[in-house]
Amino acid sequence: MKRWYLFSGILAALLGILVIIFPAFWIKLVVIIIGLAAIAYGIYSLKFTKVISEDIYYRRTILIKSIVSIIAGLMAVLFPLAIGGAAWTAMIWMLIIYLLASGAIGFYAAALLKDAGVERKRYIIENLLLLAIAVVLILISPRALGNAIIRLIGIVVLIAGLGLILFDVFSN
Repeated sequence: MKRWYLFSGILAALLGILVIIFPAFWIKLVVIIIGLAAIAYGIYSLKFTKVISEDIYYRRTILIKSIVSIIAGLMAVLFPLAIGGAAWTAMIWMLIIYLLASGAIGFYAAALLKDAGVERKRYIIENLLLLAIAVVLILISPRALGNAIIRLIGIVVLIAGLGLILFDVFSN
């Protein structure tokens, strides 16, 4: 496509403007996306991660972590949509607690894999990512700070979009 930068720039600029104008919507979207990811993560852990080791403590830990992940994800997706209002704030804090606990339990599970001789680097990185997502949610949870951060992201996306448009215009 010859004008890829122009079309991408226009799309990014429009997205940036929408994020600046409607930051609360984007915070809600992040909660739903993280909820859906928690459901998928729980299902994945049940299907693939649990069978890595025969250690009963490891398997039990992953089973509990997977079930909690699915429940937390369902709550994050369904409660705010059904109740609205304060449920969004409650779900953000519920997700923060879930992510912190899941990361801690994941580090414990990774430690149990040491005796099984399984490479643990991937699982340690996975749990560090869970903790990083919790930190991001902590930053966007207070309404004013969250809106400011989301608007800042919108400004960055808008500037990037305008940059792509200018690049396309001046490179042709």
